[in-house]
Amino acid sequence: MRNGFTREILGFIRDARRLFLFLDYDGTLVPLAPTPEEARPSPQLLEMIERLCALPETRVAVVSGRSIQDLKRFLPVFGLYLVGVHGLEIVYPTGETVVRGCKEDLQRWIDKLAEKLEVVLKGKRGFLIENKNIALAVHYRLADPHQATEVLRHLYREVEPLIREAGFIARSGKKVLEFCPAVGNKGDAVSFLLSQWPDAVPLYIGDDETDEDAFQAVAGKGLGVLVAEHPRPTNACFRLQNPREVASLLEEICRLRSAYNCTKENLLGRR
Repeated sequence: MRNGFTREILGFIRDARRLFLFLDYDGTLVPLAPTPEEARPSPQLLEMIERLCALPETRVAVVSGRSIQDLKRFLPVFGLYLVGVHGLEIVYPTGETVVRGCKEDLQRWIDKLAEKLEVVLKGKRGFLIENKNIALAVHYRLADPHQATEVLRHLYREVEPLIREAGFIARSGKKVLEFCPAVGNKGDAVSFLLSQWPDAVPLYIGDDETDEDAFQAVAGKGLGVLVAEHPRPTNACFRLQNPREVASLLEEICRLRSAYNCTKENLLGRR
């Protein structure tokens, strides 16, 4: 795995005839925050995403564990694909929404699991339950680290029979434990979108364990970029240290893709 910008990644961005850019949200576009509500994009970031979406022969998708409602609130950008709940929900730039593989009685299971989580976590400080409508998340970034380990073990023992009966899985992320239908992941969603633009090459940037499926999905077709302060085992082939470096790469994408398309138009105009 290589660190920072290299000739290979910059050349890949510049030379791709069609580029599909996939971006995680928390820890990639914005720094991780104590609560989900605090991790908001800056005006500068929104403006940059708007420029990316306006580039010719370039599509941009934000692929997140967040709910679609959160992504719509935080990223009101024309032309942007939104992929929520680790690939279970997709909203196209047209507004068309696809919910992938969820049961008709999903809401009943969500309600039962939410009730169980509230009972188990009652009185436990630093734990936040987030209802994403088609999944549930327990955030514990504000909890005491030593207490959190034992609480989460107890929590999983209590809810494991229910999630098994519901056909759910437990998925661990950075200071979050999520419960969602076992019908797909970020990699499946990326492959699904790429199948609709098959001659595009993908670039996926993400920081979490849940992004590893997506890195695997783009391997051999495009590039995966891990966002992490220190190296770790990953399916990605490049590493950036933090969202600040991601923003710098996105600026380079805007510059290189704009220059590439201007050059192409000039060449076509001479014929």
